[in-house]
Amino acid sequence: MLNRSRQLLPLTQKSVPLWRSATYISIKGYQTNLFFRSAFGKRTLSSKNSKKMELPEGILIGFGNPLLDITTVIEDNMLLEKYGLEENAAIIAEEKHESLFEELDNMDNAQYSAGGACQNSMRVFQWIVQTPYRCAFFGAVGKDKFAERIAKRAKADGVETHYQVKEEMPTGTCAVIVSGQNRSLVANLGAAALFTEDWMDEEENCCVVDRASYFYITGFFLAVSPDTVFRMAKLCSETSRTLILNLSAVFVLQMQKEQLDGIMPYVDIVIGNKEEVLAFSDTHLWNTKDIFAIGKQMQSLPKENGRPRMVMITDAFCPVLCFQENDKILEYPVPKVDKHKIVDTNGCGDAFVGGFLSQLVQKMPLDYCIRTGIFASRQIIGVLGVTLEKLPKFNEKCI
Repeated sequence: MLNRSRQLLPLTQKSVPLWRSATYISIKGYQTNLFFRSAFGKRTLSSKNSKKMELPEGILIGFGNPLLDITTVIEDNMLLEKYGLEENAAIIAEEKHESLFEELDNMDNAQYSAGGACQNSMRVFQWIVQTPYRCAFFGAVGKDKFAERIAKRAKADGVETHYQVKEEMPTGTCAVIVSGQNRSLVANLGAAALFTEDWMDEEENCCVVDRASYFYITGFFLAVSPDTVFRMAKLCSETSRTLILNLSAVFVLQMQKEQLDGIMPYVDIVIGNKEEVLAFSDTHLWNTKDIFAIGKQMQSLPKENGRPRMVMITDAFCPVLCFQENDKILEYPVPKVDKHKIVDTNGCGDAFVGGFLSQLVQKMPLDYCIRTGIFASRQIIGVLGVTLEKLPKFNEKCI
């Protein structure tokens, strides 16, 4: 049903030789060390000689859970304690959280924005590439005013949406409770949890899939529609297209191990933070908390199509780690952020992915992709929610 109409060359991650000494790159005024671990010879990473390509429409597809974020800032932990929430975590709403959303809705300082991790990444992607509809997004919504609000915001940001409408449930919402530099997320998936694989059989959607070269999937969506994910994963593998998977949250690793193991052989790029990677190790009984050992083992897991996998591990303060074939490991330092400039950490990870993908689809060097991701996350951290309209227009001098 989703046959490829043209032959595409597979993504080729250039294997950059690594070295033990440091070189330097400038990240918006920061002189930072770029460390490499290996005994290979020296080679400079630079984007100066890399010409950007003109992006075709819909080159990237994202699969996720479209949600309306309801954000509030609290001065104490009373609200968190009332609903048994941690200061810095992401969970799926339970019965005890039902009244939380109504309580937030009645707060004077509540803010509403189009959300869902994947949709946020697609919006940031569009903010950077600037040309509308270079990416498309799939997910399920209800038939209500919340869905209309999300669709309007996504369109304004240049994202082409293909929502499966489920009238039997309301559009999903996500409570975002910001306390200092922490954020607690409680997702009430609503209609997003009802996405079905047959939506991909629609003629229009087949055309969208046919023209895409890159597929980005969150672990959150894997928990909703594993059949859709597996179908897209096999398609990518068989047609030499690139599949990127975000591990998304610790609970995904704990509850979706079988589904994750099923698609991992098809995944070209894995993205996760340290907590998620440690959870992956725990669920696979690797008996180690050594991030470098875990990253290397994840990178070397069986792969279907013969293309090398890359594993990227992010952290708010420690360097971004990239594990490639032949035990190559790259470290990209994350510049310190002035605590007084931190408004909301929600969406920082989503923004990093959006920035990274914006350069990956243009076949830019890996260091350029990551620096763009870091830049995007640093911008989002200074605003409440993923409110792109408050950000300056992106240009290459930013990084």
